[in-house]
Amino acid sequence: MQAKKDEVKKQIEAAALQVFFRKGYPDAKMSDIADEIGISVGNIYTYFKNKKELFYAVVPPSLVDYLKNVLVESIHFDNQTSFDDVNDTDRSAIVQEQMKLLNEYSMQMVIIFERNKGTVYSTAKNELIELMIETKKPYLKPSYKRYDIGTEENMILLNIIANSIIDTILDLLKRDMSPDSRIRIFEALSLYRLHGLRGLNE
Repeated sequence: MQAKKDEVKKQIEAAALQVFFRKGYPDAKMSDIADEIGISVGNIYTYFKNKKELFYAVVPPSLVDYLKNVLVESIHFDNQTSFDDVNDTDRSAIVQEQMKLLNEYSMQMVIIFERNKGTVYSTAKNELIELMIETKKPYLKPSYKRYDIGTEENMILLNIIANSIIDTILDLLKRDMSPDSRIRIFEALSLYRLHGLRGLNE
C-alpha cells in the first residue's frame, strides 16, 4: 500500500514539473497537473496541501545551493590550473557533475532562472551572476597581455560574460534533444568558453 502511495506521489511530482516548466508557477493550475496523469485534483491534495508546497517539492531551494557549489568549484578549478597541465581526472569529475545538473535538472533550472515569477527565485539569476563575479574577482590581474582594461571596465566585462554563460546554458536546456546530444554540445561550449573559436578548431 505504501509503495503504491509513493508511486502516485512520484507521478504527481513528475506531472507538476512538466506543467510548471510549460506554464510557469502563476499560470499552472492543480487541475492541469491532475489532467497530466489522469487523476482527480482531490487526489493531489492527499499528498500536497497546496500548489506552493508542490512547487517547492519539485523545485527545491537546495537545488540552487547545489548549483552554486558546482559553479564555484568550476570557476576555482578553471582559474587555478592551466588547461594543458590539468589533471584529466579532476576536470572529468567537475564536467560530470555539470552534466548531471544539465540532464537531471534541466527543467528545474529553466524554471529557477527564467520562469520564476511568483516564486522565491525571482532574483536567482542576478544572485548567481553576482556569485560568479565575486568568485572570479581574486583571479583578476592588474594588466593583460592582449588588451588594456581598467578595474571598473573589468567588472562590466565579467557581468557581460556571466550573463552570457547563463543565457547560453539556458538556451541549451530549453532545446528538445537527447541527453547525449546535450552533453556533447555542453562539452563543446565549455571548450569555447575557455579557448574561444580557436579551441573548437584544434
